[in-house]
Amino acid sequence: MSLATITACKLARDIASKVFSKSSGARASKAWIWLPKDGEALTKPNVRNLLGAFAVATALGASAVAGPLEDGIAAFHEKGYAKAAELWLPLAEKGDAAAQYFLGTLYVEGNGVEQNDATAFMWFQRAANQGHAAAQYNLGASYAEGTGVQKSDVDAAKWFQRAANQGMVFAQLNLGLLYAAGNGVPQDDVEALKWFELALFALPAGGPRSDVARAMTDVAAKMTREQIEEAKRRERGWKAQQEVK
Repeated sequence: MSLATITACKLARDIASKVFSKSSGARASKAWIWLPKDGEALTKPNVRNLLGAFAVATALGASAVAGPLEDGIAAFHEKGYAKAAELWLPLAEKGDAAAQYFLGTLYVEGNGVEQNDATAFMWFQRAANQGHAAAQYNLGASYAEGTGVQKSDVDAAKWFQRAANQGMVFAQLNLGLLYAAGNGVPQDDVEALKWFELALFALPAGGPRSDVARAMTDVAAKMTREQIEEAKRRERGWKAQQEVK
């Protein structure tokens, strides 16, 4: 599996079922979140798929030491997972957020290291606390499913919010689902529709975007015209806010 394609399908499916079960006449959608691998959606059913890995270029961010990090990425793509772990561990221990994030993805799948959800969570948390948006998303997914940490919808929403504020589209989508269902946050259709609007056109064309469009239709069906206009006003006024550490 590519470093950039560990998906969060089950989480979306579980939350979606809760959202639509509360809506009169609404239907449960298939999973709404996937990440592309050569144009394809990956849908492995196990819980570890909840921990989303995103584009390498984004994850590199402002890494202080790029050489070993890139060497680790090259090793990963050649399936040299143990070598990648060896290269990333010293960087991660020195506080490199991208290395911490990448190392966490190895522990999620047990690639080159012994699989350990708690250790993955630890590395994601260290990166997330430095403002790494993909790691923040992974913390949200971890808390949502209780993977490597005690389950908490409140903490899931907190970390999805931080990632969503930075423009992480899959976090925006999950945050919208949480607001629609009232899980971890007060139920708020206006906020749900705002986040769906933001995520819609940033998602890959086809299935995922169509599913979000249907979710938007179902949520909007419960709203007044004034509430819909307010959601659109919030969406137009939204700007990504990158965390600076």
